[in-house]
Amino acid sequence: MPLVSGATAAGFCIVRQLEYTEFGELYVAEHPRLPRLQLLQLIPAEISADLDYREDFNQETDLAATLWHPNILGLTDRGEFEDQLWISTDYLEGGDAAQLLGDNHPDGMPPKLVVEIVSAIAEALDYAHDHGVLHHHVNPGTIMVGNAPADKRRIALSGFGVTRPIRDKGNTLTRANLFIGMASYTAPERLLDDAVDGRADQYGLAASAFHLLTGTPPFAHFNPTVLVGKQLNEPPPRPSDIRPDLTEYNAIFARALAQDPVDRFRRCRDFARALELNGGKRSHPRATADFSVASDRQDAETTAMPAAPTPSAAPMNNGTAPTEPAPLAAPVTATAKAFAPAPVPPKPDEVTTSTEKVVTDLDDDEHAARSRRKKQTAAIAGTILVVVLAWFLGVRALRTASHSDDTPTSVETSAEPATPAPSPMAPPPQVMTPPPPVVTTPPAVTTSRVTPTVTTTPRTSAAETTRTSTTPSKPTTTPTTAPSGLDTRPALGMPCGPEQSGASAVSNGGGPVNCVSTPGGFAWEPPGLQPAG
Repeated sequence: MPLVSGATAAGFCIVRQLEYTEFGELYVAEHPRLPRLQLLQLIPAEISADLDYREDFNQETDLAATLWHPNILGLTDRGEFEDQLWISTDYLEGGDAAQLLGDNHPDGMPPKLVVEIVSAIAEALDYAHDHGVLHHHVNPGTIMVGNAPADKRRIALSGFGVTRPIRDKGNTLTRANLFIGMASYTAPERLLDDAVDGRADQYGLAASAFHLLTGTPPFAHFNPTVLVGKQLNEPPPRPSDIRPDLTEYNAIFARALAQDPVDRFRRCRDFARALELNGGKRSHPRATADFSVASDRQDAETTAMPAAPTPSAAPMNNGTAPTEPAPLAAPVTATAKAFAPAPVPPKPDEVTTSTEKVVTDLDDDEHAARSRRKKQTAAIAGTILVVVLAWFLGVRALRTASHSDDTPTSVETSAEPATPAPSPMAPPPQVMTPPPPVVTTPPAVTTSRVTPTVTTTPRTSAAETTRTSTTPSKPTTTPTTAPSGLDTRPALGMPCGPEQSGASAVSNGGGPVNCVSTPGGFAWEPPGLQPAG
């Protein structure tokens, strides 16, 4: 049962009830010890009793308590009252965007005002996301607009620290998700209980902006189940379907309300900037005096956003209400001036073209980064292909050479089929041909050393050659001039020259071999094989 004015809850004195949501009751209340008003939110007892929710609640409020930003209503305290968890936050005198829409702009707010609201909330959300905090339930009811004049009013986001239960233990949609007032602003990935990031909050901000511009949520139906089905299966509607004068916003909302978060803007301020560049300066026929369009001079004076101090530097005078900072406005650039109102309205096709151009320009950097990554991936793949192809050709050439009984000419002939047909990698077979010439070099050096012995004592030339060649041939078994990865040691059965007859070496298999005469000519054979007569 709602608390009445004057009642006490958690030490706070209730002033009035603001609303009842699926997260509980929201009140304006007097601080227990200070002369200031606070927002007091009581979480329903059935949700507060869940131990998992309590753990999430404590984690979320711990994170939210560290935030300080002029466009965020900061969390000031938390606790439990009669089995209900509660939090208190700063209070902004004024009303929420939903109330402002219903009271003053039932058919939609002026684009200028919507852009001002979206820009302020986008700055708050990006700040929170940079600090690892998600809002979870952005909607017009959580956007507070101060009562101050247009050039001094404060716009702030409330609701940080309230954990949102997406699914219950039976893995079915909870009452929170089925609540028709919130489902319209809930991102599809959150409805499906998928992983979420800041782009889920961007979806809620875009759905809220759509509602403020057109007077109706992007997806609406009296049956919550049908409503969720439309969000998950239908493309987002276009603002011009409801208000034909909003054609320039169609492409922007198609992106910000995309079902796949990858297709949305990277950051909330990118979405806000796209809105501003595509009509945010355009006047609205139903604009009221309470929210008049500020002059260009006033916009220029308020372009710089004040730096947000750290939480330790944020305390305010306890006896006075916080001063409302000047509204946040994006810098007035030449691009923004190009979209200023003209005496003659632009043609629809021209406006649509400019809208698509701005949306495309916002992600030039992202597309360039993707292009660079693709080029790097292609370069790495090409390098791997070259290495694998070279290895394959080298192994093929060695296997062919080791099993050949003919002259080295046959090695070159058998290696040719391994060369891939028209391919930029055709040159590698020419690099693989050096093995036969390199193999014959060590025996040639050995023969030159025993030349005098062969001349004076022909009968002992073989023995001397064996003794002489054994020692110098050892260091030549691993030639240093051969291409990397090739074994230049002779294989069993590999042909050798007549001048190497009797020479010894170590085969590529690790065993000793001699150059002897065979029926097919001189070849490297293991010791003990009798030369052919």
